[in-house]
Amino acid sequence: MAPDRYDVVVVGARCAGASLAALLARGGARVALLERASFPSDTLSSHLFEADALAFLDRLGVTEGLRATGAPMVNRTDTRVEDVSLQIALPQSPGDVGGMASVRRHLLDPLLAGAAEEAGAELRTRTEVTALVYDGDRVTGVRAGGAGEREQTELRARLVVGADGRHSTIAKLCGARRYNLTPNRRLLYWAFFEGADAGPEPTFLSHRWGDRFILSTPSDSGLHQVLIWPEKSERERFGADVDAAFVEHARTCEPVADSLAGARQVGKVLGAVSWEGFFRESSGGGWVLCGDAGHFKSPGPGRGIGDAFIQAESLATTILGALDGGDAALDGAMRRWGRRRDREFAGHYWLAYDLEEEGGVPAVLVEILRDLHAEGRAGLFFDLLNHRARPSQVLAPPRVLRASARLLRRPGRRSLLSELGALGARDARRRWRNRRPSYAV
Repeated sequence: MAPDRYDVVVVGARCAGASLAALLARGGARVALLERASFPSDTLSSHLFEADALAFLDRLGVTEGLRATGAPMVNRTDTRVEDVSLQIALPQSPGDVGGMASVRRHLLDPLLAGAAEEAGAELRTRTEVTALVYDGDRVTGVRAGGAGEREQTELRARLVVGADGRHSTIAKLCGARRYNLTPNRRLLYWAFFEGADAGPEPTFLSHRWGDRFILSTPSDSGLHQVLIWPEKSERERFGADVDAAFVEHARTCEPVADSLAGARQVGKVLGAVSWEGFFRESSGGGWVLCGDAGHFKSPGPGRGIGDAFIQAESLATTILGALDGGDAALDGAMRRWGRRRDREFAGHYWLAYDLEEEGGVPAVLVEILRDLHAEGRAGLFFDLLNHRARPSQVLAPPRVLRASARLLRRPGRRSLLSELGALGARDARRRWRNRRPSYAV
């Protein structure tokens, strides 16, 4: 049987893969979209996405589908970082449809896969890739089949995209190396509740103080989502009785305790107790990685979904601009895209890791947020989390120096100097690793 032929085979039909396939098909490419699971189905996720992701989904044409899930557009935040409290509107840019949202993945992912099919991509679910097809050293397709089926189908393509998550089969088959790894420093658990008192206006709550890091937000279907980040020292307690430990921990945040007073938990407490952040080599002859397959960061900022969309949109533009050229030109375009990916996400990668840090938030960072709030520019902090501002903009040297000088006039000068020295040394190490990556053995 002759192999099926496409311009692009995308492996993985969730946030990165389905949105990429939709954009490629809209651009005139012949696309096969392969997914090991069937829809609807769940996957490990924080379920949160911010204003930039909502704007992307609106461009993709699925906003009405999002609204049909019952998930409200959340436009306000109740944020606490140590002793700094903010109750403000979430920043939005022209063309935005909301500040953020929470939609469970068994509802979101079918919308994305449907958009890809509607655009003309050929969606094949319950299809697992088992091998790559080569012409010399260059990948020219995949072999795939249904779960438990012996017969394999060969799909040939100019380019194979691995968008199949952080445990990517495509990345493993291609031998893509990981670098600049960051082990998790906290645990993450989340649960959904019905009957919660969400207040008069949909609000995203984020409270980070002492050893606590607690989030909550309205979600789809009238539910309310609560996420907690215990320190790793609490793993045994949560392992013994996760439901009781979750509720006890969540209620140490007074607004969350109030909202859950008359609520009932729906489903299990879900969570993750071990992960590693990483970058992977982005591409090689005939292949490229997108989304979590190529770059996974701490879920602390809730950026997995939004960052997948950023990558999909930029990669689609790059692929469509290179398909008419030869193989060498296409592979070169993928290499350049990978270098841009690393530059785009390096600062936010380290920031996400910092949000996991045990104990309290460094005093100088709290002071910078206090300054931004006093200047009426606290929205810049949320733009940082929205990936619309870079860490270097928010943590610019003049701002750091002003905050440091003010802190140095207070008691505890010696400990502050030690903290500032450690932060400076850490930043220098990271800048070096961005230029000279440390590869996993």
